Amino acid sequence: MADLQFAGDYELENILVYAASTQGSLDIKPLLLELNIYESIFSPNITGSLTIADTTNHLQNVPFKGQEELEFKFGIPDNEQIDFTRHRVRVTKVSNVNRVEERQQVYTVHFTSQEALTNQKERVMQAYEGTTDQIVQRILSDVIKTKKPVITEASSLHCKLLGNSNHPFHFITEMLGKRSSSVDFHNQGFMFFENHRGYNFRSMSHMTHRDPGTERNVQESFIVQPSRRDQSIAEDMQTVLEYKIMKNQDVMAAINTGLVASTNYNYDFSTKSFEKKLDNYINNFVEEVHTTIGKEIGSLFTTTPEASGGKTLFEFNDAKINVTTKDTKLHAQKEGDAKYDNSTGFQQLLDHVKLAHDQLKAKVTVFGNSNLAAGDMIHLRVPSYEPLDKNTTRIHDAFLSGRWLITNLVHTLNSTRYTTTFDCVRDSVERPYTNNSLSIQESLNVD
Repeated sequence: MADLQFAGDYELENILVYAASTQGSLDIKPLLLELNIYESIFSPNITGSLTIADTTNHLQNVPFKGQEELEFKFGIPDNEQIDFTRHRVRVTKVSNVNRVEERQQVYTVHFTSQEALTNQKERVMQAYEGTTDQIVQRILSDVIKTKKPVITEASSLHCKLLGNSNHPFHFITEMLGKRSSSVDFHNQGFMFFENHRGYNFRSMSHMTHRDPGTERNVQESFIVQPSRRDQSIAEDMQTVLEYKIMKNQDVMAAINTGLVASTNYNYDFSTKSFEKKLDNYINNFVEEVHTTIGKEIGSLFTTTPEASGGKTLFEFNDAKINVTTKDTKLHAQKEGDAKYDNSTGFQQLLDHVKLAHDQLKAKVTVFGNSNLAAGDMIHLRVPSYEPLDKNTTRIHDAFLSGRWLITNLVHTLNSTRYTTTFDCVRDSVERPYTNNSLSIQESLNVD
């Protein structure tokens, strides 16, 4: 590959179309106006779109009917490549067909992973036994028949489950993911998603943790700052082109959804009994792995008592009441086996993790970076907006700067440049907001 000349440059050799009705392939790269690749930790498959300016009536000569395959590879030189040559993607539909000139029409070709179509055609019919991560690997291999890498986190939950004619991805997400327990972290619930590196079955904690002995474990670092004419290409690649805070704490939503406090009533069909479990943000915060690292990690909420009754936000357990069910004997094979649904309040823990990562959200656009994928951690530096004078000691915002988790991402290529836009979230800050704010260090000393 040639060296990178300017930030935003990319290499794309060709875009080959393989039609079921014709022999060989057709290169449509000369017709390309825009290419988008979408990844999300909330989606089990990659999707994308090609916007094409057609002057030779390809739509008639090689009509897209949803059975075509696309093959292409792109990226920036000497970096990770987004490669769909070994594992082609499938066309799903054509939209927005517009005639713009006498002999030119523009349309958009939508595509997705081959496995997404397989998932729609197949059902999980047999029984599977083992830990949930082992079962996921077997389903992807035996039912979906993917050849892509599968990245899984070790689960402590051992079970035996019938497929009950569920589609594979639904079975993985709803029956296995929501009830998986991590071996290494205090959490409940795994995310199942695809990025350009392969399939992932992992918890939020697994995505955000750092390797022992490292200051931070991030894919890339970026800074929000005006671009300078004398910047190097490396500096350009670290400069944020667009930055927007999409969400900055919603206390009412945190209360209504049970993030700060909730009560769970769990009914056991086998024993005909209820279990009651109180859940609060403080207890979970201390035990969980966070996006932020350091000796003192600030929470997104303060421990300041409310005016009404002198209670903190974390004591209003009746604000959200959950009623769940389980059968302790349904999936147990023998006495002492881990039960499929043996954790009272497992839904509480899962909801807590998701909600905690939905309180502080940003949208960031940078020059195209093929090293980035959904599920990656990045480091972001945001300037402080306090007045600059001789007493100013902080140049970066302590609440917005630091480690963020990429949840959604799109790689966009057009005729002039390559950009990457991503949504990122964090569940904590580098220092408490106030003296009354909860921190990891303080919480460990609380009786």
